[in-house]
Amino acid sequence: MPSFSPLKYIGINSQITYAPADDASVTPTNSATSSDGLASSTLRLGSLPGDYTVNATCSECTEGSPQTFTATAKCPDVPQYYQDDYSDDYDGICKDYENLTSSGKPGVKTCALGDKTWTIAEKGCALASMGMVMERYKYPTPNTPDKLNDIFIKDIAGYDKKGSVKWYAPNVITGYGIQYQYDPTHFGKGETLPKSLMDNYLGKCMPVIVRVINPHTHNPQHWIVVTGKVDNDYTVNDSDLANKDLKWLSKYGDIYDIRVYKDPKGGCQ
Repeated sequence: MPSFSPLKYIGINSQITYAPADDASVTPTNSATSSDGLASSTLRLGSLPGDYTVNATCSECTEGSPQTFTATAKCPDVPQYYQDDYSDDYDGICKDYENLTSSGKPGVKTCALGDKTWTIAEKGCALASMGMVMERYKYPTPNTPDKLNDIFIKDIAGYDKKGSVKWYAPNVITGYGIQYQYDPTHFGKGETLPKSLMDNYLGKCMPVIVRVINPHTHNPQHWIVVTGKVDNDYTVNDSDLANKDLKWLSKYGDIYDIRVYKDPKGGCQ
């Protein structure tokens, strides 16, 4: 059998030749082989999903140069929470049977002694959606609906007088580790919004919370999380257990409002 001697102390240059994001890096760019003929560099993936390519070049080698290496960055998964799992009193707001909604359900009012409160299971779709996004960003943890509900009620008054979540609340909870992205184009004001408004965020691994009509209850105030885009459709997490098999936004129809949070640390893994 022929024997081969390692190429010792040979210079290797490593350069990124393709990257979806400009915050990717390779270190060191210049290295030398060891006495065993080995050299290494580390590729740090950027904040956008896709393939990152590095070429390693050896100017003193007679063959095998350059070598090309590719690594793929992907968006982290968004966890699934179901509001149905939590029977906790929701937001300190009670049912108002004297003032019904347009769908014939009780309205909301400030609680008095003996009043029946709303629960997370009944009313917590926005809260659960917010928790999914916060857990995706790992600020803070855990972000289950019951834990967030407890924080909202006791610490920061995170609900308005009608019992709706305040979308800026995660800014306070996380010390601006997560930041609500206010944009007037995200408010449908009764009209439908183009789904393409979500594409830029999803392309940066930023899940999007949207308001839709619930296929189960026909409630037009239902919030779900859009987790990604595949071809011309979008993947979703819905906190209503009755919709657990609905994994595509096309099953819901139009979107009416958008809520987005930014993680300053970046997106991909």
